[in-house]
Amino acid sequence: MRLELIRQNKLKITLAADELSTYGINPSAIAKDSDEAQAMFFSVLRKAEEEVGFVYTNSRLVVEAVPSSGGLVIYVTKVDNDAEQRLFDQISARQNAANITARRKTDEQSGRTSYMAEINSFDDVIEMCHSAPTYFGGTLYAEGTKYYMTVGVGMDRVLAEYGRILDENAQIIIEEHATPIIYRRAFDIIRNRFKQ
Repeated sequence: MRLELIRQNKLKITLAADELSTYGINPSAIAKDSDEAQAMFFSVLRKAEEEVGFVYTNSRLVVEAVPSSGGLVIYVTKVDNDAEQRLFDQISARQNAANITARRKTDEQSGRTSYMAEINSFDDVIEMCHSAPTYFGGTLYAEGTKYYMTVGVGMDRVLAEYGRILDENAQIIIEEHATPIIYRRAFDIIRNRFKQ
């Protein structure tokens, strides 16, 4: 693994194929945003913080992953100023729209790929995240006094313990109109920032 601090806000991570296999993933798993890929990514970010001083907490990140000779090159850019934030928001909005469209197609072809629950309090959200210590995904939304969490298939039972599972149409409406608070790694961030 090679970690290069290109600028204070930009990191280049180079991973060989054998390093990826130690994490149990291949380059295509990054595009699918699998739990294994997320765990690998945050493990590498923690290492980058220790070794080259790339502090990523409290920053929004733009991540570009490019397959290279069986391995992977990942560029991570911190987005900290207003101009960068606006650009990031535009990119995120486009990605979110593309992800929703892709998910609808996947649902039509092979069944549901994610679930969303309506949760009454943030305390319940914290408790739920701590109840699944090995899950790193999840997107948290807020709308009015309610919270909404999305998770991948297999985590729906955890959601059902803490909230009411929404049908697919309600989920799409929330994803399009509610305010996203933490995108894609809510379980990991909430566990780290809110101890029980």
